Amino acid sequence: MSNNNLQAQLQQLSSLLQPYQFGVGGSCLLWQLGLETTPNDIDIVCSEQDFAAICQVLSADFKPQLTLPHADYVSAHFACFSREGWPDIELMAGIAVKQNHTVVSWTFKPQHCHWQDGVCWMPPADWMQLYQLFNRPQRVAQLRRYLVQLRLNSLS
Repeated sequence: MSNNNLQAQLQQLSSLLQPYQFGVGGSCLLWQLGLETTPNDIDIVCSEQDFAAICQVLSADFKPQLTLPHADYVSAHFACFSREGWPDIELMAGIAVKQNHTVVSWTFKPQHCHWQDGVCWMPPADWMQLYQLFNRPQRVAQLRRYLVQLRLNSLS
């Protein structure tokens, strides 16, 4: 998939979801930051109150996929959508993960998101927290290096 095509798809999705509280993150965010060349899918985090409405909007143009429960990922809401020529879309809200017999929750803060080039992006620091929660150490390291470099650049 070309980068221009992905950018157009992300813009189209953001336009569809604009009335709701959401942000694009995951490997698409890493791609946007120049840390990833080929995103795996489109990760969208939204508020719990907007989850059902966003599912309804996505269901008009995308095919909902059956998702099986995960042993450790126990988010309140999760849905996956697919469409020919598109990466899969994973929509999540009320994110929670089981760690050491305890459920650890993460709260989406839509006010942290920002619009850039027609896409509503989540901040890298939020995804660093999520990757820590999801036990993805390589992704955490990528974002940590990026944020340190960003800080260093802002000081010079």
